[in-house]
Amino acid sequence: MMNFLYVGLGGFIGAALRYGVSAGAAFLAWRGHWATFMVNVLGSLAIGYLAPYFENPAQPARLFLVVGVLGGFTTFSSFSLDTLSLYHNREFLLAVCNILLNVLACLMAVWAGFRLHHAW
Repeated sequence: MMNFLYVGLGGFIGAALRYGVSAGAAFLAWRGHWATFMVNVLGSLAIGYLAPYFENPAQPARLFLVVGVLGGFTTFSSFSLDTLSLYHNREFLLAVCNILLNVLACLMAVWAGFRLHHAW
């Protein structure tokens, strides 16, 4: 039962952080897909850095930080919705760029996070 609490509390914090990034992006007059992109890259960097700390997948700190906070912070569903919205608005090149940028940048960010972890 405690594991659900760790994940739930972390998810609440992650979702609130995600909203903060989106609100900040809106304040800067950026379109929605840029906020999702920033969240995905930051979340990927963080998960790459934090994941090596946890050997046990059921470790409370891992459940809270990796599954909860980062799971609530980044969402593939938002990325998918942003891409579909671009497609529906006939912005095909932007839709393809959104896919490529998110996938490539997030893979590079996870790699960078692992490198940072092992460098310290």
